[in-house]
Amino acid sequence: MRFFVTGISGFAGGHLAAALLEAGHSVSGIARNVRVRAIERLHERYPGRFPVDAVRACDVRDGLQLREALRRFRPDGIFHLAGIAFVPRSFAEPRVAYQVNLFGALELLEAAREAAAEARVILVTSGEVYGWIDPGELPLREEQPLRPITPYAIGKAAADFAGFQVYWAEGRPVIRARPFNHTGPGQSPDFVCSEFARAIAAAEAGLGPTTLRVGDLDVERDFSDVRDVVRGYLALFERGEPGEAYNLGSGTARSIRSVLDGLIARSTVPMRIEADPAKQRPREIRRIVAAIDKVSAATGWRPEIPIERTLTDLLDHWREELRDAAT
Repeated sequence: MRFFVTGISGFAGGHLAAALLEAGHSVSGIARNVRVRAIERLHERYPGRFPVDAVRACDVRDGLQLREALRRFRPDGIFHLAGIAFVPRSFAEPRVAYQVNLFGALELLEAAREAAAEARVILVTSGEVYGWIDPGELPLREEQPLRPITPYAIGKAAADFAGFQVYWAEGRPVIRARPFNHTGPGQSPDFVCSEFARAIAAAEAGLGPTTLRVGDLDVERDFSDVRDVVRGYLALFERGEPGEAYNLGSGTARSIRSVLDGLIARSTVPMRIEADPAKQRPREIRRIVAAIDKVSAATGWRPEIPIERTLTDLLDHWREELRDAAT
């Protein structure tokens, strides 16, 4: 089959493209910058199967270029992953976050209507769309009201509603995926698990301090491996019900402290932890965990990769990255 991935150069996008190529599918997509290491790795890993012209440089807000790309590649399925994923950036640039996360999704849906109307669309939003929650509402189910509290989440929630509207009004095969926190090899150090792993790998290599400055370690989040999450996207494409929304998570709440402890346990040098007031947030949702019974019942998907492997692979990724950078 032919698949089109927006945000193919991103963290999850790269893993998704690799999974599709491993399964023997044809993969194309768009990225704001095609000259990044993630795209180069795909070309190197799948020579001939993932040609240089499989990815077009395109801002997801550019509907004209989106239409041209979809007409050229004629996909059977579309995975919409492009967007601003870093929540602090959405506070710093809320207008940009709304433009990319909401209007980018609208442009994609409209372009698909005109250029790939039969393509099944997996519209990736976020577990952040649930926003403010009462502890009694956990685990979070798909019927939970959406109360987004960040510019990032507001844009994603609006895109989520837009995906449903397209299905309801036009009958188009749009399925909404709501992934919760996911990590693994290749994640930007902007995100907490990767930030810790990179700092530890740098300390091991003598390239950074052995003291980690941290924020609130006792908040709990639902962490999954990115490779499990992209398997979830594929399962939703194959067996998800159009018009429906599905959580993708581990179904387990883990504290940031437990993740950091797991990474430090894998370190080859002693690491110290020091509280950094600048990393503390004035208001914080203390505990988040997803209910995943709906996606499991619909598709058979469940997470398979244990957190221990995720942390090992993430730390090894940064060790390799820093070693390559030093040579």
